[in-house]
Amino acid sequence: MQKILVTGFEPYGGVSFNPSELIVKELAAFKEPGVVTALIPTSYHRAEADIVDLIHIHQPSVLLMLGLKRRASRLCLEQLALNMDNSITPDNDGEIRVHERIIKEAPDHYSNSLQLDHMADIAGDQGEPVDFSSDAGGFVCNHLFFIAAHLAATEFDNCRCGFVHVPPMEESSERLPRVVEITRDWVRLLKKPGDV
Repeated sequence: MQKILVTGFEPYGGVSFNPSELIVKELAAFKEPGVVTALIPTSYHRAEADIVDLIHIHQPSVLLMLGLKRRASRLCLEQLALNMDNSITPDNDGEIRVHERIIKEAPDHYSNSLQLDHMADIAGDQGEPVDFSSDAGGFVCNHLFFIAAHLAATEFDNCRCGFVHVPPMEESSERLPRVVEITRDWVRLLKKPGDV
């Protein structure tokens, strides 16, 4: 059985609720075999340290990372992780990074290696059409995605990874349970051995 690591982020930027955090907590409550979940701090330094530790400890076959995109209206399947921190938004430690390369000797970007078309079909079938976003931006979400993708490319070549941004949702939203169920279906898809 493949091991899947699913991560979400804590709230940031004055937002009291991050739906990616609740999605991950709900997923953990189902206690599905082979699924490991973790909440990641919205901090460049701490997020990087956490994902490096998590990948080394669990050595997942699949890594699905979730985060909040405050300007989104749909689920955003991020196609690229960019080798650049570039946001005027401070992280939860107060750090701002503008035009800072993440890893000097690494490529300019890595591609999402999950089955995006199948994931889009699953979401659309449940009433959640998706956007295929060009990249994961310049904030901590992208930083996490790039660090994970770099590890997959250089140390864990059997690990496929990708990032999905979720739109803002209230904790009481009727939409949120549907996105939780979509995420469960994504996990079931990604757990199938041999899928690429």
